[in-house]
Amino acid sequence: MAYQMGEPVICAVYPTCVFFCWDPPRPATAAIEANRSLSWTYEVEWVTSHNPNKKHSSGATPYCHAVIEVIYPNEVMNIRVVARANVSADVVAYSSTSCTMNAGVTIAMPWLHKKSMECRCIFDGLLFSTNGAQCIEAIPDELDYVKATIASVYMLESSFACIIVKAVYGDPPLPITTSAVYYFVVCSKALVRQRERLRHSGIQELLEKGEASAVFCGIGEMGSSATLAAHIFIASIPDSLNRLRARVFCIAYGTPRRMFFEDSLVLASTLAFSGNFLYYTGLLEAPDPSSGYKNRPPPPQVIKGKEAVNDTALRFNAPLGVRCGPLLDLQEGRRYLRTRCSGLETLSEEECHEHLDVSQQLRILSHLLLPGGEAVLLPAIKAVEHTVEDGVVVCLHITGANLQYRPQICVSSHGGWPTQVSVTHVSPRQINATFSLVAMLSVESSKRLKPLRRLRVDFAFLTDIGHTSYVNYTIDVPEDVAELIFLENRSEIPHSWIFSQPMNLINNAIVIEPLLTTPMTKEPRKFELVRQASTEILEALYSIGEIGSYYVIKKQNVGLLSFVANVAAKVSTSSMTSQSMTPMTIEAPLTRERVFERKLGEYINSKKRAVSSLLSSLATWKQRLHRGLPWMCDTNYRDKLCYLLSVFEQTRPAPDTSLVSLEISLFTFVLRFLRNTCGVENLQHLISLHHYMSFEKFYQLVYPVFLASTPTLENAAFVIVLESAALWAVCLIFHLRCSYLFKHLIAVTGCSGCGCTTICNALARLCMEQDYSFRNSQRVRNILICHSVENELDDLKEVLLLGVSVTVVVVGEFADIKGMGYKAIWGSIRRSVRNAENQRIYAFISKVDELVGLCSGRGSELDKGVDLVAVLRDTALASVSAGGAGRDVPKHLVAVSFAPSVSFLKSSRFLQLNGVSAEAFAERLLTVSLGELRRILLRVRKRSHH
Repeated sequence: MAYQMGEPVICAVYPTCVFFCWDPPRPATAAIEANRSLSWTYEVEWVTSHNPNKKHSSGATPYCHAVIEVIYPNEVMNIRVVARANVSADVVAYSSTSCTMNAGVTIAMPWLHKKSMECRCIFDGLLFSTNGAQCIEAIPDELDYVKATIASVYMLESSFACIIVKAVYGDPPLPITTSAVYYFVVCSKALVRQRERLRHSGIQELLEKGEASAVFCGIGEMGSSATLAAHIFIASIPDSLNRLRARVFCIAYGTPRRMFFEDSLVLASTLAFSGNFLYYTGLLEAPDPSSGYKNRPPPPQVIKGKEAVNDTALRFNAPLGVRCGPLLDLQEGRRYLRTRCSGLETLSEEECHEHLDVSQQLRILSHLLLPGGEAVLLPAIKAVEHTVEDGVVVCLHITGANLQYRPQICVSSHGGWPTQVSVTHVSPRQINATFSLVAMLSVESSKRLKPLRRLRVDFAFLTDIGHTSYVNYTIDVPEDVAELIFLENRSEIPHSWIFSQPMNLINNAIVIEPLLTTPMTKEPRKFELVRQASTEILEALYSIGEIGSYYVIKKQNVGLLSFVANVAAKVSTSSMTSQSMTPMTIEAPLTRERVFERKLGEYINSKKRAVSSLLSSLATWKQRLHRGLPWMCDTNYRDKLCYLLSVFEQTRPAPDTSLVSLEISLFTFVLRFLRNTCGVENLQHLISLHHYMSFEKFYQLVYPVFLASTPTLENAAFVIVLESAALWAVCLIFHLRCSYLFKHLIAVTGCSGCGCTTICNALARLCMEQDYSFRNSQRVRNILICHSVENELDDLKEVLLLGVSVTVVVVGEFADIKGMGYKAIWGSIRRSVRNAENQRIYAFISKVDELVGLCSGRGSELDKGVDLVAVLRDTALASVSAGGAGRDVPKHLVAVSFAPSVSFLKSSRFLQLNGVSAEAFAERLLTVSLGELRRILLRVRKRSHH
């Protein structure tokens, strides 16, 4: 059977090589169907006009394409292809064809134009590809040569996702011949929301209607996708629209060049436009021998004839397009872009595995192609705003330009203490970041005599392109945090126990709790204690201690034999992985009886109180608490805090960091983890975690964190429970400290029947009028009013001795003031004061309306406009101080009456002579008396706004 072949098709002529292909032989008679079982091999022979030996070169191939190197410019090649079909080494079919090719007529190579390396599209394509959906924001303000907008984000017909950017240039950016350019920036498919695909006909219509060019671009793998998408699009354009085909370009960055024959795909139909493909690389120089890469040698070729050497061998593949990159001219000391046309070569390992340093290349290209050079890409900060979350976390909102190139921020106070900033969101013109005030405030507060009100800081902002700064920024420090951190390192203060080891904190808490939980209203029958936040936290600590004690025993009981048995059982059932990834059910029964509250209730209901008896009755309670949480004393507590912090953060805290600072940092990490990772809503840093969830729920949420950091041991499950319990307990301890530090106790005491209860009720009403919130904070100082009767005075004195913030009002009637009972109360309380700044004592003489009979004088004898209430109060104080017994009377007595008797005042000769009604006088006296209480509360309020 006779076979015939069509003439070989010259696909493309490069300055370096010739690509051509042919169709397999077909039967000479059209009526006869081709035998598809035949396997053809081809022998290609060629001779060039400039070959001095005029000898033929040849090579064999099973493919229907070949590449021949062009050795001399303008030479003419005569090519002959001989096809043979063999069966059992016998030739059963034969055919041949030939053609002539002029190597001097090459395809268009726009990127080899002498001005092509001045094309700003090379920079813009890299800028757009780097920034993706944010590419318009990323255009520096100084770039006035182009106006760009994102037209849309589409999935192309070729299944590649693209951000389509329309750019309009003032002048056509040669070698691109149109001012309008559509960039098809290959991106992740996750950015595409439209289900409808953009057909090739749609792109064609877009380019024709706007008389625009297309530039497909991408970096790395996206660049490889961009080249394939461009080839597929060019192939879809009819041959009659070659002018449109010529306006389709591709710029791939850090991408290995596409091969003529790749993955069984021969790019023959688009080869004539492969000169429109530019491959930008940072590795245009020959591979550095020290890099560890080696160029692969070319595959062996089957060559006939001694004259056929490797340089003139038949090749089946070659990379396409033009390669360009920056080169450094050592003599001139400057960089320039150099192009290199692809030829008969193989891709080096360096090219195949190139990781393009995008920021460095942007910097180089901006220097070479932009009027402003590298300066246009330098970061600039225009404004900084912030909010404070969780008391100590500063959330920054930075606006500016060129902020997106791997930003790093460092903030330092004017005292020179630097803090690393965590960047949480990045865009070209906005950055969100967070940092903690704890370390900075600790250092700054150590040098001050009072809490810090505001902090002045400087920001150093660094990107891969350059750096900038923003100085003298003011942060108003939340007053409660400033007070907490200011006091934590001052061991000389009387209430330093608040910042001490947890067991010492709990020991002192036991001493304070009776006074806090005693009801203000005294009833003869047995009364229930008033539960405070601190009381609930102590109970919660005991509950977690019970759980810890249970699992400490469980952990100790796990032996080697049980471990081996468990492993064997898990392996046999293939359930080891699923069990290890799932939190266990907490088996320890939660303590139903509130032991602490029961013991406390028994104490406050006893007729005779002694703190020593309460401590004795709670000794077993403390032992059980310590057994479950043994790390709560000595250096073990610091070690535990550092370990728990390492679970959330790799940076180890400084050795001199205080316990409270470690607790704040850890609690902040926990809150942010629960919010951001676990999705727990409405968490308030001022409220203890046990109000939001049970420990079992907390354990389930933090289980993955400890699972990742706990070694694989036979008792690992119990270890995770114990570490979760420790984390829970630390958060409770921190809130216990705050509950005492930010509480102010107003204790009213005095002689029996002198009106203490009336004063307590008046204080409770007036407290509602004042705002006790801390400046720049959501925290409100907790004002607790209590009435201390005679058998509760020891509790009050113990609280004073511990330096807690207390105001004591000692009340007595006129007859009591000079008596021994009042003097004893006043003296013992004065001797118990330990904190002159936070503890004040006021002496009140009550029911002064009953002393109106001591006043004398009528209106004519008194100055005009004199305040009769003031006369009454002065008379009362003078009467108390008269005589020898007045020496022991408090110097600054305050005369008050909170329930003046109108009926008694009506019979007053003093009021009658001065023409004042009893009702008006009583109202005025009550107003003045309430004013004295307001003055006390105002001082407490000022402590929240100092």
